[in-house]
Amino acid sequence: MGNGWHEWPLVIFTVLGQCVVGALIVSGIGWFAAKNDADRQRIVRG
Repeated sequence: MGNGWHEWPLVIFTVLGQCVVGALIVSGIGWFAAKNDADRQRIVRG
């Protein structure tokens, strides 16, 4: 068998995908935790 070099693109893609999903979840929780509409608009508009 080989040394597994062909698996690295899949590993990198999986890790980056999990980072993106985690960031969306954390920012969504932050958006729902915002108390007033001004904070929510600031979060949405950047």
